[in-house]
Amino acid sequence: MIGIVLTGHGSFPNGMLQSVELITGEVKQIEVIPFEENKDELEKEIAKAIENVDTGFGVLCFTDLAGGTPFNVCSSIASTKKDVRVIGGTNSPMLLSGLFQRELNIDDFAKAVINEGKDNIKQFVLKKKKAAPDDNGI
Repeated sequence: MIGIVLTGHGSFPNGMLQSVELITGEVKQIEVIPFEENKDELEKEIAKAIENVDTGFGVLCFTDLAGGTPFNVCSSIASTKKDVRVIGGTNSPMLLSGLFQRELNIDDFAKAVINEGKDNIKQFVLKKKKAAPDDNGI
């Protein structure tokens, strides 16, 4: 099963996990690493988290913002490891969907969760009702 590291600024990663666990129940083989202020400490925590969740099938690091510190730290670590991937812009649908596809290979897994995240970005649009004809059929 693919391991997951969920990281981001402040309470983002804890909130994301709490949200999906309301739907799925307890999630296994996941580590949550919030970023507060110290980049060096974040790097140590993420490296350790990757080791903790890696069972030989790869690890995907879900981060809040592409280009943000958690994303950059994960990317730096991933550049030195064969089966670690990083995604920025994590949303609930991609994380939730990913929890049920963790038996895929790491590259197919990353593609699947990105597609799920994109496909679930929607805008509510109020549709106008057609005007009813008047009593005279006009």
